[in-house]
Amino acid sequence: MAAKKKKATAASTSRLPAGTVSLPASKVEDRTPSAENEDLSLNPQKIEETQESWPLHGPMIEYENCDEKCTGWGSDADSESEGFLDDDMDFLPTGWGKNKKQSSEDQERAEISRKAKMKKEKSQASSAVLVAVVAACREESPTVSDQNVEVSRTLVKLKKPCTNTESTETALEISGDIAEQFTRGSVIEDIKVIKSATSLENPCLVCASRSSEIVTSNTTIQKSTVPDSKPSIKLMEKMARQERDLKSAKTQAGSLRAEIEVLNQKHRLEMQKQLDQLNESHQKEMEAMKLDLEEAQAARQKASTDLRKVREKNSAVRTERRELDLKLGAMNEEVVRLGEKISNLETQKNDAQVSAESLFRALRLAAQDVTDGRLKLDVVQEHSATFQQQVRSLRVENHRIRQEQSRTASTSNRLQQLETKYENLKTDHYTLEDEHNELQEDAARYRREREEYKGEVEYYRKKRNALRDELESVEASLEKMTAKYASILSSRDAVRQNYQELKKAHDIREPLAKIGADIRLRFLDQARETALNISRCEADMALRTNGNVAAHRGNAAVDAALFKGKFIPEEYEEEAEEIFQKLYSHGSSDYPYYDRISERQKDCEATLSTIKESSVSATLRVEWRVVWNRILHGPANKNRVLIEELERLTDEIVDLERSSRRRR
Repeated sequence: MAAKKKKATAASTSRLPAGTVSLPASKVEDRTPSAENEDLSLNPQKIEETQESWPLHGPMIEYENCDEKCTGWGSDADSESEGFLDDDMDFLPTGWGKNKKQSSEDQERAEISRKAKMKKEKSQASSAVLVAVVAACREESPTVSDQNVEVSRTLVKLKKPCTNTESTETALEISGDIAEQFTRGSVIEDIKVIKSATSLENPCLVCASRSSEIVTSNTTIQKSTVPDSKPSIKLMEKMARQERDLKSAKTQAGSLRAEIEVLNQKHRLEMQKQLDQLNESHQKEMEAMKLDLEEAQAARQKASTDLRKVREKNSAVRTERRELDLKLGAMNEEVVRLGEKISNLETQKNDAQVSAESLFRALRLAAQDVTDGRLKLDVVQEHSATFQQQVRSLRVENHRIRQEQSRTASTSNRLQQLETKYENLKTDHYTLEDEHNELQEDAARYRREREEYKGEVEYYRKKRNALRDELESVEASLEKMTAKYASILSSRDAVRQNYQELKKAHDIREPLAKIGADIRLRFLDQARETALNISRCEADMALRTNGNVAAHRGNAAVDAALFKGKFIPEEYEEEAEEIFQKLYSHGSSDYPYYDRISERQKDCEATLSTIKESSVSATLRVEWRVVWNRILHGPANKNRVLIEELERLTDEIVDLERSSRRRR
């Protein structure tokens, strides 16, 4: 939006009294037409006015598009006092009223500063013009008479940017045509104050030279000559009034300085108060951030400690498992080797049995062959004896026949028959001898074979005895290996049973040892401050946090380990069992009865059940219940994140309740 032009006129360096009244545009008495007067050429109408009708008036100033109506000199006491701030407002802060969060007092101060600067610019502009006029009046000679002095129109424009966002130009236009005639040292001035009615809200005040009528363009005013005594007196009175106004303005400026100093001091106090509040809030925020950082460091240190312990435990378990695996592998290898050896021995035993059976069969065959040879030899010996007896009988018969032949040779037939029979018997005899020789050879051969068979039988008997001894030794070794294998199996079962017992005892004592270690480390950390006179630092926050968590948080695993490890006195066991069932909704013998997520959720619920509810943690408990329901009814893939959030809220509720109880 374009700024509207501001117009104003000024007439003097000091302000005129408030009682000065402008004269109406009318003809004035004592006007005598003469040749010395000059006519106004702009209108056909001629205007005449006298010296007495031209009193000095303060300029009336009008601003277009301004926030308030500003009256010129001669309006009222307030505007009169505001016009003489001069340089009293220059010490105001540059950023006065420009804060982002401005209060009503800051806006008032900014408005006062803006008004003061506008008044200062207007007064400076009017002062410059009025000084020029007064200097011109003082330099004129009083002896001049009937001379028409025509003063050219003076135009002063003052442009000034507004303090608001839109830029406005203030043009102070001073237009006046003063025709002065000095007769006997008199100075005649004619100033007219014209009030413009063009704007209803912001009156425009234009200072122009008073003539017989209102002129809108270049005019020439003809003035009559008057005596010089009255203007001099009026000029003196005007100067006296100006001095009084100057003193009044200085007094008002001093009061304004004091008021501005008070406002400035008040502003400094308010700024200091706001700065203190900001510093305090900043300090609180820094402390809260430090506490959050300490908690985060403690949680991180706790997590790193737990991770280190878990890693150590995992490495120990892995080492023990590796050793057991190595032992089991060695045992399995020994069993396999012994099985292979036993199978080899069984194979050898079977081979020896087969070879012994074959030897027995061969020996039986050899014995049977010997028996058959003996039988054949006996038959051959019997045949040989029979043949020998037949031969002997034949020899006897041959001898008897020969004797008979010799005695009787009676008949040749009988002899031939006998000879034929003899030849046959002789042939049979030779045949039997050959058979007898063959039988003897066979018998000798059978005897040799029998001796050979006897040697082989002896060798096989020795070998059988050796194999029998070896088989007996193998059987004894096999019995020993079987007994050793059975002992190894029983030892392995014992080792497994011992491992299961040790693992069960370790599972029972591990959470108790961890809880006890955290509590005792907290005790040592607290005792260090008094025993060694060493102050606790933030680095030990994790020890204290772990100890507090171990002592004041629910832990179903540790509580169940107390029952399984028989650490609870007998007279307190029933009550402890009832408390355990109330906290975790299950008996100690049923543990573990949940998965890991549900177990941690139950631990959080047990922790809150041991703390009395108060209004301090009501909001956190509502948020805790919302997260609980989300874990209970939500998807399983988000339970890990939600259980961590639930544990964080549980810790915050516990810390808040404990801190509130300590304050009470």
